Amino acid sequence: MGKLYIVEGIPGSGKTTTATWLADILQDQGNDVKIYLEGNSENPADYESISCLSALQLKELEKDFPDIRSYATQKQNRFFIPYGNLYEKNPHLHHALKAYDVYGLPIEDFCEVTLAKWKEFVEMARSDNDVYVLECCFLQNPYTFLLAKHDVPKEQIFNHIDKITGIIAELDPVILYFEQDNIEESLNSVRKDRSKEWFEFLTWYYTEQSYGQARNLQGEAGVIQFLKERKELEKETLAQLRIKSLLLNNSEYDWEKRKEEILAFIR
Repeated sequence: MGKLYIVEGIPGSGKTTTATWLADILQDQGNDVKIYLEGNSENPADYESISCLSALQLKELEKDFPDIRSYATQKQNRFFIPYGNLYEKNPHLHHALKAYDVYGLPIEDFCEVTLAKWKEFVEMARSDNDVYVLECCFLQNPYTFLLAKHDVPKEQIFNHIDKITGIIAELDPVILYFEQDNIEESLNSVRKDRSKEWFEFLTWYYTEQSYGQARNLQGEAGVIQFLKERKELEKETLAQLRIKSLLLNNSEYDWEKRKEEILAFIR
């Protein structure tokens, strides 16, 4: 039976640094570790740059792209195609598939598809003794999709995450949650290492969809307001879930102290 660690928190709080360090520590302890950072298209518990199509949608695209089925994996009545790596090989197909991204599905379908993905992951982990370190897919992704994109009530979001918790319970999961007191400082820190396009997309996603439009959010100030709300809701969620979690305030970027806290907790 595998073991699961998930690192969560707002941008710039230290998730990636910690996930990589934790994976190295667990590896040094003799574990077979598999780490999947944010944006990894091979994450076994998430869909990153993967389209989800009905049989009818696939048939329609097949008219323009006769070989499309060679890229597809069928799961019940849906077809999944990773399109991220098709950009150079077949840019037209990449563009067409992007319109059917999992994170563009209707709410009910999104919840159904992502819960099924978590079940697949647990079934896989059940058959091995690997230790998995995942970043962002437990809290961040549901909250960005359900809250930012659709402004779903927090009770509905909690219900979805609670279902995920029940699915992964047998992996004895541990959540490491990083927060910062100064979100603006944290955001500016991560922007130094990201492209201009990354922040433009982030701004659009957080301010120009249902949540942002309902509150007239704009620009960097709107991004910060959304992240403040998301942080508080994620912390509230963790407080209610039946799951092991450690809240780490990393406002001073005291990595040695945070590492000591983590090591003491996971022991």
